[in-house]
Amino acid sequence: MKRRILIIGIALALYAVLIAVTWELGTRQAVQKTESQLDFALLDFHDTVAGAIDTMLGHVASTAVRHIGKAQVLPIEKMVSVAHEFDVDEINIVTREGVIVASNDPSCPGTVMAGDPIMDAFMALTNGVTATVSQPFRTSTRDAEFRAKYLGAAFPGGDGFIQVGLAESRLAKMLPTILGYIFDQWLLGNTGFFLCADMETGRLISNPSRHLNQARTLSETGYDVKVASRYEVVLDGKARGHTFVQHLFGEKCYCRAYRFGGHRFVAALPAREFYSTRTVFISVFGVLLFGIITAFAFFIDRIFRDSDRMKAFYAAEDARRAKDMEIAKTIQIAALPPALPETPCYRLDAAMQAARNVGGDFYDYFTLDATHVAFLVADVSGKGVTAALYMMTAKTIIKDTLLTLNDPAAALTKVNAELCANNPANMFLTAWVGVLDLETGQMSFANAGHNPPLFIAASDHRANFVTEKSGPVLAFMDGIKYKSCTMRVEPGDTLFLYTDGVTEALDAKSALFGEDRLVAALNAAPADPHSLCTVVRAAVAAFSEGVPQADDITVLAIRYLAPPRSYSCSFPPTREGTAAASKWLDEMVSVLSESDARVAALTPTLHIITDEIASNIVRYSKASGFELDIKQEDDVLSLVFIDDGSPYDPLSAPSPDITLGAAERPIGGLGILMVKKMSDSVSYRRAYNRNFLTIQKHL
Repeated sequence: MKRRILIIGIALALYAVLIAVTWELGTRQAVQKTESQLDFALLDFHDTVAGAIDTMLGHVASTAVRHIGKAQVLPIEKMVSVAHEFDVDEINIVTREGVIVASNDPSCPGTVMAGDPIMDAFMALTNGVTATVSQPFRTSTRDAEFRAKYLGAAFPGGDGFIQVGLAESRLAKMLPTILGYIFDQWLLGNTGFFLCADMETGRLISNPSRHLNQARTLSETGYDVKVASRYEVVLDGKARGHTFVQHLFGEKCYCRAYRFGGHRFVAALPAREFYSTRTVFISVFGVLLFGIITAFAFFIDRIFRDSDRMKAFYAAEDARRAKDMEIAKTIQIAALPPALPETPCYRLDAAMQAARNVGGDFYDYFTLDATHVAFLVADVSGKGVTAALYMMTAKTIIKDTLLTLNDPAAALTKVNAELCANNPANMFLTAWVGVLDLETGQMSFANAGHNPPLFIAASDHRANFVTEKSGPVLAFMDGIKYKSCTMRVEPGDTLFLYTDGVTEALDAKSALFGEDRLVAALNAAPADPHSLCTVVRAAVAAFSEGVPQADDITVLAIRYLAPPRSYSCSFPPTREGTAAASKWLDEMVSVLSESDARVAALTPTLHIITDEIASNIVRYSKASGFELDIKQEDDVLSLVFIDDGSPYDPLSAPSPDITLGAAERPIGGLGILMVKKMSDSVSYRRAYNRNFLTIQKHL
């Protein structure tokens, strides 16, 4: 009950405050709207009066142009006669060069208008296009006591012009005639009106129906000249004075006033015209507001009653989300490779530090064959279990595709197509994938919208970004073909990969860790991959101390050490070349046996394999030659046959059916079958327009 009474009290207080504020705002708006309307009306009225004067002077000037005909020298008597005839105070004939050659004022001939800051505007009349130029009332350049309005009209073709001037003192006598047809039709709002009175006598010359037969002078309308004079201005087309209050014809009016041509002009708008609108608005608004606040008061108690239930619901939801984060973190960690590789050819280290709101970072590395290792870092959009599950799917597809295609760009192209075909959650991911050829140090890579890695050369141990252009993110758009890039890696060189959780880590001032700090950390760290990953993670942690980790932090470093222990020799595609390969094989086996006696035991098997594969290359490949590489890496001996012949994968051919008799069985296939039986591993790849057939035997 106490809470309901409090709610009702607050609602009534709020209603009173809103009504008061609305009333004040409505009053201010009414005054502002009144000032705006007066301002516009006064300017419009001034433009109409000025237009009427311009029309009159324009007619006089055009008639004078036709009467005189061209820019020529005329005696002053003639010019005085013309000025009198056209009832103007000044008339000048001006040449195309801007020189006054004739005038009714003996001091004017010889005056140059061109270049004069005031009179130069009239030179536009000599361009052959402009017909008339008008200026507002101004002081004459030759007589400071003489104020006049000047207007010029061009002779045909712009061959000079005539300038006429009308004195402001004469305008006072002409205004009643000019304004006679304006006031009766001039309206201001619904009840507003204009007043115009002679400044000396105060006599009204305006005749609107509002004050017909009610006042003959300005003071009889209630206008207080003494009070209003401080708000009035001499109108020059820009300043329009200030709004002030006068009581005209017995009611409060908002007024604007200016003096012009010996007359005082007043625009007046009764206050009731806008206050009545304000009152109606406040009344309607008050009723509606009362209904709204009453409804609010009835429902606010319901909100308070529901708040406890909502708190309990959100507490349960937070617990569920925390459990989802734990599941996501378990999935993410389980997807990472279980152990780091141990090989004399390269060193690799990687780490992933999950954030509280687990994202979808992951890394992977695996061998494609005996001489190629693949490695990658990726970042899935989104958080939680959905991102973790999508990460597992993407990781599996990328690895399976790389094992099949052995080309990062082709693999990403195919992965993108598969992910786009089945993406109900509309997620996407960035990825950087590289494949290192351990024999040559050649690394091919492709980038799908991921952060550029850094290359650390063994020669100077300085980190530099790999700046090749990135392709779009994966699963965003179907039909994307990713670009393949290559780079040479020398023994001792290192490549460092990371996700945006590193560079976008924040400190207490919301500053980013950034790329510059990353480069500095790598330059200061020892060269081995484990130290690089450890130093970068420590630098990020120190930078973000006290700030919760917002995104996963993933790093991977791979350092190329040396190619596998190997020997290589090239041979011609002839029977003699096959024999030479067999002889060279004996020599290399002898060399390898000096350090590992187990190699000698494989000599017969190696000869059979070499003779069979070399014979097939000589007979069928159309190669210009072939190369034989012998490699020993730990307990594995590898023979790699390389040729530049036609693409051919001997492993793709079906194995012959050895259960059939010789007459029934098709020719071919037995040699490759025998090689498979005698080998522990056989793989084929096509790269750099060459065939690579790798055969491995365990020692």
